[in-house]
Amino acid sequence: MLKRMELFNIAAVFLLVTSIILIIYTMEREQEFLDHNNSIQKASVHGAAYAINLQLQNKYRHVRLFLDEYSHLFLHLEKYPDDETTSENIKRRLQQRFTDFFTYTITDENGKPEMTDIESLVGEACQIDLNNFSDSIKRSHDAVHNEVFVHPQPFNYHYDIMAPLQTNGTNVRIFFSSFYLNEIVDVMKTHEIPGQTLMLVKQSNPGLIEATREGARDKLTRDINLSQEERIRITAYESIPNTDWRLVNLPDADFEKEYIYGLWKEVVILLTIVALALFLLVFVLVRISEKKLSE
Repeated sequence: MLKRMELFNIAAVFLLVTSIILIIYTMEREQEFLDHNNSIQKASVHGAAYAINLQLQNKYRHVRLFLDEYSHLFLHLEKYPDDETTSENIKRRLQQRFTDFFTYTITDENGKPEMTDIESLVGEACQIDLNNFSDSIKRSHDAVHNEVFVHPQPFNYHYDIMAPLQTNGTNVRIFFSSFYLNEIVDVMKTHEIPGQTLMLVKQSNPGLIEATREGARDKLTRDINLSQEERIRITAYESIPNTDWRLVNLPDADFEKEYIYGLWKEVVILLTIVALALFLLVFVLVRISEKKLSE
């Protein structure tokens, strides 16, 4: 009888030690996963934010190069503002140069659009942006960038790129071009990883979503505002220079819970197997011992 108790005690101690080792190891794995996941989130946000910033810088540069390259067309349009052929020629060249191009206009030195056929596409947000940029270029022509954000024009959410257009050597007008968010959305798609969602939110209103992999705000199939619980989950974010955008990474709470649940499920399965194996071993040893005693 003493041998049987000793076997059970040994088995219990072995099971206890195994449990402690597995629990400590799983806790370490859980923390490693959380740390690694957080590092991946930060890397994903940084990479996507850098790509978006680079994309916008290239957009500014190519817009200015376009203005230099086709300065003769803008000079002609200044002399003959009603020349629709030249206007359409500029638009066609912009469409060829920029795959995400939406529309353009030219303003006077006070920031008022001169192309009357475009007024329906220049909404209130665009006009405010134009006025602010007009005031800025009066102080510094080349160093200024307009602050980029999503303009919620019906059926064509877009962002604007502006550049000073000096054609007659005295008055500085504004070249105002609008672009869809297709290329920016593509950046978020290529940098997003399973279990995480990249989002552009408005920096001046961090709860308002500007764009996700689905597209601009008007394309979203979810609420356009982040919930309080979602905002608490966000730990990785980065502001985009010269914009009113902040790129955030919203982790999927279920993805994280399911992974951690899987870790502890492995512990339970392993301990169950060990316990059954020990029980079987003790049972066999006891039967052998009893058999020898009976002989």
